[in-house]
Amino acid sequence: MHDDPTRDRRSKRSEEPAEALQLLVEAVAGRSDVDALALIDGGRVIAGSGSPELLSGLARIAEAAARGEVSADVSTVCGDTDVMARSLDIGPRGLVLAALGRRVARMHDAASAVARILASA
Repeated sequence: MHDDPTRDRRSKRSEEPAEALQLLVEAVAGRSDVDALALIDGGRVIAGSGSPELLSGLARIAEAAARGEVSADVSTVCGDTDVMARSLDIGPRGLVLAALGRRVARMHDAASAVARILASA
């Protein structure tokens, strides 16, 4: 833990990787303009913020969106909002950080934090 509050903005922490990922996703969603945000592994939400329906839909379309493809479910899931997705190549895992909404604040920083959390697991 750092004594300098400018070096680490997190107010909630966990040494447990699954809980740390959930706290990270909730923090990113809280500072963003999104209806749902999730970390997805093989079509399964491993950490998420938003309604179960939106998270389920996001899990169905995130991997295709991260590849720049349009999934058949995209209009059903997104409605009149946008989907944003970023592939995270972390070791043998192919994770996707994805959101439904208008803006994700510091998505690159969130991706780096996922890598740090998983590296410490």
